[in-house]
Formats: sequence, structure tokens, C-alpha cells
Amino acid sequence: MKQLLLNKRVSLFCHLILAIGVLPFIILFKKTDSLLWINGHNTDLLDQLMYHITRLPELFLIVFIIVLSAFFERKTFISAVLAMSLCGISIVVFKQVIFSDFERPFAWLSQNKINYHQVDGIRLHSNGSFPSGHTMSAFCALALAGFISKNGLVQFLLFVLACASAYSRVYVAQHYLMDVYAGALIGYFYALFFYQFFLNKLKTPYWQNSIFRKSV
Repeated sequence: MKQLLLNKRVSLFCHLILAIGVLPFIILFKKTDSLLWINGHNTDLLDQLMYHITRLPELFLIVFIIVLSAFFERKTFISAVLAMSLCGISIVVFKQVIFSDFERPFAWLSQNKINYHQVDGIRLHSNGSFPSGHTMSAFCALALAGFISKNGLVQFLLFVLACASAYSRVYVAQHYLMDVYAGALIGYFYALFFYQFFLNKLKTPYWQNSIFRKSV
């Protein structure tokens, strides 16, 4: 437990607060109510910010985190590769197999002819709502980056950025709150599990050096 908390205190605390703090909203409010509330509180500035933030966890971020990890220990690199790979596989399985019948907000909004705020440049989809793949990728990748840094302030800022990414998915009416909540928890779990597993198991000089440096 001591080793788990070492250099991850801020990250663990922030994600624990997120898991506990958001859960009551998932339970007490209809998913459509929370969607319309978040989507309804909009401004031109938020539109611009959310447009860019919602696209953050796409291929560029994933590749960046994997390349970044390559400059650190080999075990850090392999944990990043496996965590992000499992994220990708899970997204496909969840959306196309397990929860394939979960419709996105756009389907509900269109069927019921409900007025909502549309963000320019965002193409809304109709199915594959649960869980949010963008949120899963964001929380996994940014958590890994925080673990690599071992700096509490960096972990907090990356957590805020991941939360902004999750919020943006609801703001642009691409997902429900429960979708991003599940994506956040799953993504973070993958990052924490693989990073901690290889941190404990791979302790030889070979795994403690970068792939760009020969072991001694």
C-alpha cells in the first residue's frame, strides 16, 4: 500500500473524489436531465474551448503518451503501451458488442425533437454511447503522464484536463454523464493497474533503463 501511494497520492485522491462526488448525480438525476443542464449552460467561449478539448484524446494524445514513456524506464513504456492498447480494445468491445444498443444523446434528442445547443464543427453520432471512449482514453493517457512525472501539481493539472475532456463530451451532446463517468473510472483503472503491476514486477536494470539506453 505504501508503494502504491508513493508519488501517486494526488492522483489517487483526485480520482477518488471524482468517483464519490459524481456518483450521486448519476443515481439521483435522469441522464437526460443532466445532459440538458450541462448542454444548456453554454457560452461562445465555452463552445471554442469544448470544441478543442473534446478532440484532445484522439490519436495524437495516445501516440504522444507512448512516445513520451519511451524516454523513461522500459517498464513505464510497456505499461503505457498495454494500458492504451487495452483501452482501444475495450472501447471496441463495449461499444460494438456488450453495449451496442446504447444510443447516444443525439438519437434521443432527434426522436423527441428537443431543442439543444449545438457546437459548430461537432458531428454527433447516434449509437455506441456507453462508455465514452474519448473519456476512457483521456483518463488513461493523462494518468500515465502524471505517474511518469511523479509530481503532485502535474498530476492535479492533468486530472483537471481529463475532467475537462469528459465534461466536453456531455457539453457537446455526444455522451451522457454516466457514459463519461464510466469511461473515466475504467481508463484510470487501466493506467493505475498496468503502471503499478510493472513497477512491482520488473526491477532488473534492463527494465529500469530507457529503451534508448543500454542496461548496465
